[in-house]
Amino acid sequence: MEGMTDNKTPIHNLKRRAVISVEGPDAHDLLQRVLTVDLTRLEIGAIRPGALLTPQGKILSDFLVHGVENGVFLDIHAGAADALVKRLSMYRLRADAQIARRDELRVIVGKGAADPRHADLPARMVVSPHDAPETSDDAAQDTAEITAGVPAFGRDYDEAQVFPTDVNLDLYGGIGWKKGCFIGQEVVSRMKRRGTIRKRSLAVSFDGEAPHSGSKVMAGETPLGEITSASGSHAIALIRIDRLGAADGEVTVEGRVAVVEPLDQH
Repeated sequence: MEGMTDNKTPIHNLKRRAVISVEGPDAHDLLQRVLTVDLTRLEIGAIRPGALLTPQGKILSDFLVHGVENGVFLDIHAGAADALVKRLSMYRLRADAQIARRDELRVIVGKGAADPRHADLPARMVVSPHDAPETSDDAAQDTAEITAGVPAFGRDYDEAQVFPTDVNLDLYGGIGWKKGCFIGQEVVSRMKRRGTIRKRSLAVSFDGEAPHSGSKVMAGETPLGEITSASGSHAIALIRIDRLGAADGEVTVEGRVAVVEPLDQH
């Protein structure tokens, strides 16, 4: 698959990512009834975020879905890949779809399709080993994501800890609100319909080094949330947005002033 080179980012692979292929005549239909993402809007060569949820609406695993000729590639945290293969295989039933972890494939950044989560993130794509560079730099990708305020599975949250709206999956186009049922759909749709989305992952910046993960975010004596990851002067925090909206005065972390960036509602 050819892709556009991103001149802002050196091309390198991501060792912490794995690739799952779901291919065959029924691949899209199978995933359409299970995952959050609306695959009818996924073009070959494009990327969309998505997730598999628990019946209670929390993220079991999330991923970037790459459109390919005969199905999709799921670009996923390597530690979650085997469990997702097992779960999708359980849901396959009689669908004509082949589901496999593809350890011979690599996720690279600096070339490929635009990352739909934020315009400042590098392009990415799935390639065969002979097309992958020898260099890898997961730390640089972490820095780019944290600076952009984009949370990630395995860094900011783990299995069954957060709702998709907590980590802005809906704002990235990863929830097909109008596509019909998917696992956990009733819970997350009810949250949206009733206006009960209370938490969001927000970019936070500091004058100097950001506090470590787990540090409490405060508005006076009111707890707002906590830092989930940090890099340099930037951090991501899971924040109670209802409390943030009602807060008077400065937001602080460990007594230091924190600048909470407005959420991009694209």
